[in-house]
Amino acid sequence: EGPQVAEAQALLERYGYPIETSGIFDKAMEFVVIAFQRHFRPARVDGRVDRSTVATLQALCAALPNAPPVS
Repeated sequence: EGPQVAEAQALLERYGYPIETSGIFDKAMEFVVIAFQRHFRPARVDGRVDRSTVATLQALCAALPNAPPVS
């Protein structure tokens, strides 16, 4: 729970995943993170928002057309 979770949610939402930016890591958030990891990091699907997951999200969002800078 907190700003780091909200940042991850915002990145997932920006990339197109159906998640609200609430700052709460609930079952819906876990489901979306697992779906993301299955697609982009199938070697380790654990539902956790670690540095690798965040870095991948940031890179993907930065590559989107007309994407604002990712903090």
